[in-house]
Amino acid sequence: MIKELSKSKTTDSAQQLHGPGSNSATFLAGGLVLVLAATIIAYGPVLFNFFNGDDFVHLTWLKDAVKNPEMIWRNFHSSWLQGTTTRFYRPLISVFMVTDYLAWGINGLGFHITNLLFHIASTVLVFFIVKNLYRDSGIWALTAAGLFGLYPLHPEAVSWITGRVDSVVTPFCLFSLLTYMYFRQSGKLGWAAACTVSMWLGLLSKEMAITLPAVFVLWEILYGNTTASIQTPATWLLEKGKAMLINTGWFWLMLGIYFFVRVKALGTFVGGYDDSLLYISNWNLFIGNWLHGLKKLFVPMNSSLINTRHWLSVSWQASAITSAALAIYGIIRNKQLLRPVIFLTVWFAFCLAPVYKLFAITDDLQGSRLAYLATVPLCMLMTVAFANWSKDRASGLKNIGKAALACIFLFSAGAMLWTNNQAWAEAGRQSNAIRMSLNELYKQIPGDPQALFIGLPDEVNGSYVCRNALSGMTRAPQMHRDAINGLMVNSFEPILPFGHLKDSLYQFKDQVKLYRWDSQSGTGFIPITLPETNVLNQITTTWQGKTLKQILQPQEAKDTIYTWLPDGTLSVSSDADARKHSEVIVNLGNLPCWFTDFIAVNFEIMHLPATSAQWGADLLYKNDINKDFELRRRTHAEIFPKTVFSLHSLPEWSLGGTAKQFKLMIPPGCELKIKSIEVIRPETVMPRLTFNNSGYFGTKGYLHISDKDNTQTIAVDTREIAGAVAARVEITRPNLLFEFQNTTEPSRVVAQTINTAKKGTVTLTADQFPTAGIYELRVRAVDSAGNPLGVASDHIVISVD
Repeated sequence: MIKELSKSKTTDSAQQLHGPGSNSATFLAGGLVLVLAATIIAYGPVLFNFFNGDDFVHLTWLKDAVKNPEMIWRNFHSSWLQGTTTRFYRPLISVFMVTDYLAWGINGLGFHITNLLFHIASTVLVFFIVKNLYRDSGIWALTAAGLFGLYPLHPEAVSWITGRVDSVVTPFCLFSLLTYMYFRQSGKLGWAAACTVSMWLGLLSKEMAITLPAVFVLWEILYGNTTASIQTPATWLLEKGKAMLINTGWFWLMLGIYFFVRVKALGTFVGGYDDSLLYISNWNLFIGNWLHGLKKLFVPMNSSLINTRHWLSVSWQASAITSAALAIYGIIRNKQLLRPVIFLTVWFAFCLAPVYKLFAITDDLQGSRLAYLATVPLCMLMTVAFANWSKDRASGLKNIGKAALACIFLFSAGAMLWTNNQAWAEAGRQSNAIRMSLNELYKQIPGDPQALFIGLPDEVNGSYVCRNALSGMTRAPQMHRDAINGLMVNSFEPILPFGHLKDSLYQFKDQVKLYRWDSQSGTGFIPITLPETNVLNQITTTWQGKTLKQILQPQEAKDTIYTWLPDGTLSVSSDADARKHSEVIVNLGNLPCWFTDFIAVNFEIMHLPATSAQWGADLLYKNDINKDFELRRRTHAEIFPKTVFSLHSLPEWSLGGTAKQFKLMIPPGCELKIKSIEVIRPETVMPRLTFNNSGYFGTKGYLHISDKDNTQTIAVDTREIAGAVAARVEITRPNLLFEFQNTTEPSRVVAQTINTAKKGTVTLTADQFPTAGIYELRVRAVDSAGNPLGVASDHIVISVD
């Protein structure tokens, strides 16, 4: 293998290495222009004035930065956007944001054009890199560039303005690689200088550029020239080692300088979300995310818009599989293709390495921007089939077939990309509608009262709308005046300690304005009124025996047997191989959502498979706001004889008016009886957790610890929980959240516990927290044996800087 890969020198044997024939420069230039035109058309749906999600964080910062330019420079010697809880070093992104803001103001079209220009630059560079890796391969280069430009996975990185952190770093990485190859092939120092500058620009854009020196080493191994006649593997390794040290040493030194500057700016080597390089809280979830992410990487359809049987999905997969088969056949017939294929495969792995902890792509393509750089070598690999293009007339039919395959492949990619972009276009329209409604609402509201908004969409088909956006939407110039006291609550904001705030919110309900966003009726924001009195004391809150049959409606399924027993209990027995949960509709009447905090289902358990215990049960709900059952609107609980479902901390439940129905979902393989259902008071199952000024008109459940204020005290109380003899305080790892609120289940993200009396105080000090960041804290009641009782308390948030 070593001799096979070392037959050709970088310059003298290039034609021998890179395959037969050449392609017309005019044809290729025309083809590249068509590719770029098709790319622009595919992104046409998002070329209008809109901002989404985190874009509004940048708009708020930009308004101040243009007045105070020192804020721009500050990004070069401190955390990006002066973040203290999550630390990134990406100063150049803000520079491009500022130039867009100066040129376009708050017209989002200009920002979108900039994103698209960076994407087009990457597309052109893909063409030239392939041409260099396998010369005389114009058709392969053209097809690879076309597939990258039209790759359906890219909207999050290109159509979302904030996604430019990935679309900006990529052309710098590609230009750095291309100029490195030019430098090594020509020996001209000008190319080395261009490579150096481009690498620095990449490092200042995003951490993905740290892989460039390793990519250069990979190129040296596979393509680098050696001066001696290679006789033995030892000689080959020695020569290669010298070449790599001489030619890549400067770039490794640059990387060392970058990390030195980065550590000085951030105060840590790793940074990011949890300031941890190796910690994985849930290995099963981690592996599952990777497997699913790789699947979406190769089949990049937004499943909210395109199902697996859609003609686009079928066409894409058929084209990809056919291209892969032809590529394998081509490699077998032409061993010279092996070198670029090995290079691209390893480069693909390098591209995913910096995001290995975060790599996860959902069915609707959330998180796909993290794979943007990786799609460069991926698109090159997926088009290897077009590397060998015969020129003799006898191969004309074969060439026609390849050309047809390439056209179908690129058309499928373009059509799927255009479809995937519809989600971002719709998110933009909804974002604009919400901004307009907020502007009208605050024209009617005097002053800046405390306001709570519910029902604002976090995302639409995977495209962000209001995530991290409200604080920017309610500030000038996005709105006619600044309003700083608006707060968005929904199930997509799990860090907000809504459960902790409920008591104080109810106490001061006359001083807080509550609004629900209603997009379907076109009404905009609808006021919400909290109930005046708790009527739970006046109605039935326990159902058992004969009354149980009046409220339960088993949903027939072929894999589940439901039996009503003489004592009024409902027996549920399902096949372990069943593909669906057993479902029981529960009608508890018009319960007031605000006061209905916990629902307990009492089971008699005959058989509970390990998988069922792991999955637990789910309780879905419908109320005045949420008219239909949706899996995302549910509460989860581990199955015990007394299974407690927490609704307490769910804002879309609590602010939903009155209950309509519930759906109890029991996992497959269970044999159990439903004996009774009851609504239970919070204080009987949940510890109380308080600290000074923690209410809605105080810190809103946030506790701040810093070098100046390095000690805080919290109070805990578990006295009303039967059997409790002590309390256990749980604290997460930095920037990780408890998986479920008020749960009976243990959490994988707990970093430390503190034991205390069942009623008392706990002192928190700065040295208990290993790094700056956001932490969550909650309390559990425990019995004399140390076993947890009831459910976890509402969490509070600890901000450490």
